[in-house]
Amino acid sequence: MKFTRILLTVFLAAVALVSCKTTEENYRKAYERTVAARAEQDSIDQTIYGRERRNMTEHSVSTPAGEVKVKSQFVRVTDGGGGIPENLRRYNVVAGQFKQIFNAKSFRERLADGGYPSAFVVETAEPYYYIVVGSFSDVQQAQAQLEKLAKDKSVTVKPPCPFILDATARRSPARNNHK
Repeated sequence: MKFTRILLTVFLAAVALVSCKTTEENYRKAYERTVAARAEQDSIDQTIYGRERRNMTEHSVSTPAGEVKVKSQFVRVTDGGGGIPENLRRYNVVAGQFKQIFNAKSFRERLADGGYPSAFVVETAEPYYYIVVGSFSDVQQAQAQLEKLAKDKSVTVKPPCPFILDATARRSPARNNHK
């Protein structure tokens, strides 16, 4: 009887191990789930964030050195994002963009530690967050900062960043902080 129990236990353990074995079918299902999730992520343009990005316009500004591409969008300085509204000038060099405030603030902190102490976070009405490493009244100064950032190997910037954001032409109204 004892031998039968041991034999039965060994048999059940072997069946359990074989049934958990990775198969091509399991790999295919995992791959299909990953592809579906990626397609869902690619549909961000159908979300509110995608709509906000589509509202961004792009134009060229003439300078003595040539044409500079500038994007315009409604933004405001984010509360607790390292900046104050008075520091938001017309031309802003954007180093990163995020859907989550936590990620935006974390990136801002890394930039501040990495040689960009004046970096701050601005947001759209949705909100969608941009991390600004320099804010200037003159487009040529912004272009110089953009080139410096693009060459800086200590900062990892993912496309479509960096870019120059014209925040004054289409600035959102100030947030109402009264309750």
